[in-house]
Amino acid sequence: MNHFQVTHDNTGLVGTFEAYGRTDAVYAAAKEWGNQVRGQGSEWTVVKVKKPAEPRIMQTYYVCGVRRENDNTAEFGYGDYPRHTPYVAFTVEAETRRLACNKARKVNPRYSFDQNSVNSNPIYTTADLPNYLREEWEVTA
Repeated sequence: MNHFQVTHDNTGLVGTFEAYGRTDAVYAAAKEWGNQVRGQGSEWTVVKVKKPAEPRIMQTYYVCGVRRENDNTAEFGYGDYPRHTPYVAFTVEAETRRLACNKARKVNPRYSFDQNSVNSNPIYTTADLPNYLREEWEVTA
């Protein structure tokens, strides 16, 4: 689908519509404007334009790490059951998750964010951050 800027010549109404072709864009404009253009003539100007830019919002992403605690004692099953303690390593301001991962890799190249990997580092937005990590982060910050 393409974007078209449609102008109704007699009324001066202008709008951008997503359509397959110029005719579809005129139909979409006529459907939206309805009574404003009815009876005002059928002269239309249609120009193909680029997709309008969407506003991007910066978000705070929390990059987490995992502390592994292990010892050859009964508490850890003689080394078979280590304790994994997640923690928030640092925060990153970015527009998307992918950009946040790229910024985190620049801070520390050892971080991995592959969602299918067992050893990857979790990364959360402010809304997704689990409560146990949020409480710990607010105490230390």
